[in-house]
Amino acid sequence: MLFPYLSIVRAGDRATEFGQRCRQLGIKGVTLHSYRYAWAERAKMAGMPERFAMENLGHNSKAVHRAYAKKALMKIPSLEEYEREATVKVGLAT
Repeated sequence: MLFPYLSIVRAGDRATEFGQRCRQLGIKGVTLHSYRYAWAERAKMAGMPERFAMENLGHNSKAVHRAYAKKALMKIPSLEEYEREATVKVGLAT
């Protein structure tokens, strides 16, 4: 853990404590929510189904989840590339 003390701080005070620790260390532009945004973006880029990502982040709303993952840049393969990769995966499984 980056800041072990945060694990025993009351949930409502964690963001404040985290911010204070970061300021003391000269770390700027990072909040506890930065990690949630990063995780949501990585999950989207990796192709994780939205419902599983929502469940992992504790979101009930697709709108909230999409707001977290909005900066994700997804590379969508061409149909030919997708079929080629699927064929290779099926061949490896047998």
